Amino acid sequence: MNGIFVKPASIEINDRYEAFYKRETKNSWDGALIGSSVVDRAWAAPLAWNEYGVALYPMSTDSLPLPFVTNLIEEIHKKQNTKFFIIDLRGLRSSKLELQEFKIRRLTDNMKFSKNRLDVLGKAFTYAEKYNEDKSFLDHKMSFYIPFIKYHPRWEELNKYDFTIPERQMKGVYEKNAFTVETQKRPKTTDKIGDISELQSEILLEILEYGKANDLKFLFTSMPGSMSQNAQKQMNKVFEIVKEYGFDYINFNKQDLYDELGIDFTTDYIDPIHLNSRGARKVTAYLGRYINEHYDFSDKRGDEAYTSWDDAWKEYDTFYNSGWQNGNLQA
Repeated sequence: MNGIFVKPASIEINDRYEAFYKRETKNSWDGALIGSSVVDRAWAAPLAWNEYGVALYPMSTDSLPLPFVTNLIEEIHKKQNTKFFIIDLRGLRSSKLELQEFKIRRLTDNMKFSKNRLDVLGKAFTYAEKYNEDKSFLDHKMSFYIPFIKYHPRWEELNKYDFTIPERQMKGVYEKNAFTVETQKRPKTTDKIGDISELQSEILLEILEYGKANDLKFLFTSMPGSMSQNAQKQMNKVFEIVKEYGFDYINFNKQDLYDELGIDFTTDYIDPIHLNSRGARKVTAYLGRYINEHYDFSDKRGDEAYTSWDDAWKEYDTFYNSGWQNGNLQA
């Protein structure tokens, strides 16, 4: 019932998670992408499938708190035995560390009830008690365990359309605002390395140590988009630590990578940090090629077990081309 009562802003997240639990074939993924909204706005899974035959699914949620990354990996492992994860680290910037209610709910309201879900909530409440300035949501913890408590006022608002939300088959492709165009200025970038706080370091090291302990393959990213000079310096420090641990990374916020991607800041963005579907194709093309060259995944195109991915490509190709051809722009 969560999918009916959650606020519309999280419907696409709900659909991705519903597909994960109910429609995705067990142990069929090559890997998953984890991070905030910049991830699903940048990754078109059917395109990577069509080009390379890799099954890489986005499990991102809007403003995902990075302290939850290890729990999300454990949740994915309930259904998929993959060891490969692409993890975006933009959420590690100091400006993103305040744990707000919606950040928690975007994940936990879409998880099945389990010990892992309870662990995420316990971790969230402990974190908020220790680090948050705003602790007001801690006064109604029960509504996190039983989301109906929060969303039950929607009962009187429901109509037949709430119960007939179409199932999307495009493997997590972001649809809302996919054809919006908002001109951006090309960001200034820096290679200078700054400092990160003890809290930032603690969050990062938990992920890195977890990956090492479980023999996982991590590819860390910072998706292309506006970022302050101070935040970029923090990210440069973060990637320095990632490198020391021996994990791969791609910092897309570099001038040479903007050029290599072919990013056009006048046509490829929804807003200063989120790519539209045109920009997503460019990042997906680059990432897909990088993965194909650096990791040993078999090409599964033509495999009968993966017909849903072939279908996803057909639906996505129509969605993308008709959207732009019809001038489906959303201001």
